[in-house]
Amino acid sequence: MKDHILSRIVVIYSLSFVIFGLSGCSVFSKKPDAEVAVNTAYYVCSGCHGSDNVRVNFMSPNIMGQKKGYLVTALRDYRDKKRLEPLMNGAVANLSDQEIENIAAYYAKVQRGN
Repeated sequence: MKDHILSRIVVIYSLSFVIFGLSGCSVFSKKPDAEVAVNTAYYVCSGCHGSDNVRVNFMSPNIMGQKKGYLVTALRDYRDKKRLEPLMNGAVANLSDQEIENIAAYYAKVQRGN
């Protein structure tokens, strides 16, 4: 009987350590907006517009260093299909207002290069 109770206690303590250990893991913690913006910009925007001051497609506008307000308005207009450009409409279709704000803030801070 004591062994059964003791094994349950060990299991409970082990699980509690795992749960509390995972709570500090980055998967379970909210990332700061700046980090989220960089990740979102990388996956959504950088294929055409580049990132970290390196343009990859000279056919796409250089949005690095552009004013945040302009970018927010443009991204919302593309998302809401007020501006029609199939690639942009598709790329930003699922972005929330917060993600748009974060991406605009990120690109506004990147210094315009080439």
